Amino acid sequence: MNQSHHNYNRNHRNNHYNRRRKKKSYIPRGYYYIGSVALFLTVVLVGLLAFKKYSFTNEHVELTECYQNTHENEVSVVLNGEYKKSQDETGAELPNANAIKNEGNVYLELGFVKANIDNGYVYDPSEITLRYATDSEVYSATLGSADYVVDKSNNSLGEPVVVAQGDAVFIALDYLQILSDFKYTLFENPDRIVIETAGYEKQVATAKNDTSIRISNGRKSPILEDVEKDEELNVIRVSEDKDWSFVVSAKGVMGYIPNSKFTEPTAKTVESSLTERTYNHISIGSDISLLWHQVTSQTSNADIATVLTNSGNINVISPTWFHLNDNKGGIASLANANYVSVCHSNNVQVWGLVSDFENRDIETTTVLNTTSSRDALVNNILAQAITYGLDGINIDFEEVSNEASDGFIQFIKELSIKCEKNDIILSVDNYMPKYTPHYNRAEQAKYADYVVMMGYDEHTNGSSEAGSVASIGFVEEGVAATLEEVPAEQVILGMPFYCRVWQVNGDGGIIDSKAYGLDAIQSFIRTNGLTPEWSDEAGQYYVEFADGDKFYKIWIEDENSIEQKLKIMDSYGLAGGAFWKKGFDNSATWNVIAKYL
Repeated sequence: MNQSHHNYNRNHRNNHYNRRRKKKSYIPRGYYYIGSVALFLTVVLVGLLAFKKYSFTNEHVELTECYQNTHENEVSVVLNGEYKKSQDETGAELPNANAIKNEGNVYLELGFVKANIDNGYVYDPSEITLRYATDSEVYSATLGSADYVVDKSNNSLGEPVVVAQGDAVFIALDYLQILSDFKYTLFENPDRIVIETAGYEKQVATAKNDTSIRISNGRKSPILEDVEKDEELNVIRVSEDKDWSFVVSAKGVMGYIPNSKFTEPTAKTVESSLTERTYNHISIGSDISLLWHQVTSQTSNADIATVLTNSGNINVISPTWFHLNDNKGGIASLANANYVSVCHSNNVQVWGLVSDFENRDIETTTVLNTTSSRDALVNNILAQAITYGLDGINIDFEEVSNEASDGFIQFIKELSIKCEKNDIILSVDNYMPKYTPHYNRAEQAKYADYVVMMGYDEHTNGSSEAGSVASIGFVEEGVAATLEEVPAEQVILGMPFYCRVWQVNGDGGIIDSKAYGLDAIQSFIRTNGLTPEWSDEAGQYYVEFADGDKFYKIWIEDENSIEQKLKIMDSYGLAGGAFWKKGFDNSATWNVIAKYL
């Protein structure tokens, strides 16, 4: 290789080397510093963003975000851990608030009280009177007045007991506290009341440290209230993500807190603040055998000795002596002193029956819902019972509408309190519970001594199809349903001494029906040469037949079917039986009854 070529190669390598080194050393050292700072700032920024994203906001909002009082003078209500908004089930605003503040005093709306705290208050808008019965006394107050009456004793609350706003009636909180068992705490800004009823079981926890209640279950949700360490919380429910719970604070603020911020909840029951009420009952023991005696005139009273002689071993008779006779509480009476004297000499008690269906011009709803009419009715019944030395009263109101439900129960309460003070037994007749739930047997049972379940009229003259008057399944269903509300020792089972002969057309449609007593139906069967067959399903004999172009169906009531009902009475441990009516009975049935009563 010649020298020039050698020099060329050397120069070429040096140039290449120099180029490479120049490229490498061209980047300033400061760039490395800037890049490190940029990386550091990026890490810090990411950290700040992450902290901001996952940290709890300290933003506070007014409680009006939670409690929105939209009505005049409205006070928000938190009842047993639930915010009771003035809205219906669809979310539409109700015309009236659940609570209001009137001249510095808090009042709860009547309907709200009845639905959520105590159903015992009865208001008569026609006479602007509020009534309430305890176990032994009747409280009465008038709209706008601070005075109220307990039986005949005058008292003053110091503020109106009842006020009206718009179309609604409101009861003073201080008055409610006298009669109803609950505790409350009032707060302002906004006005709200926290109510807990006696017996309410809540889940209580305490804050582990200072924390906050938020509108929703998220770190970025605004704060409604700051909670201090060891403050008590009512834990209502755990949210779906399991990390938060919905709580109510001691100040009545509702919202969310992380589960990690409070202790394990424990059950706590709100204790009663009122003395327990005692409902006394007059008992004549078990095996009551009551016979209803339909009396239509004073002349009907004259044969009472014969009635007793031909009636088996009864210990109570209930003559249909009284019925509503006007809309002001007046009653018609067929009571007879000699009748009572004869019964007593035969060791038979007399429970005078009071009905509401004899005079079709009378409006039972008006009588029961009008305070003065109800008072007059109670006093008139009691006067008759005392005058004639009755042992008891049997209320047979069969025309009670849903609208009269409150008035009816108040009538039973007020009558019961006076009956007890005069040693008079009170019994109340009821149809099948599923037909008359508004008769409120549970409340009846507190006050009345006996609740009669009339185990008949399964099918009546007004029914759309033919059927038994009292099939065994119908009777047992009625007894079981009654016992859900009334203790067995207070239940008397009503049984029929009659059945119906149904005339039907070819399609089974009813043409006519007629009631027959026990002897009369047997005579009908013999006359028509019929051979009934026993029906286990009905617990009765059944027969159907044609007479020319007429077709008949009969579910027969006799001593055999009555015995099936007596067995139910016996198996459920009821107080006894009652039988409708004298004149439909026969000796064979009384012989069967004697085996059980």
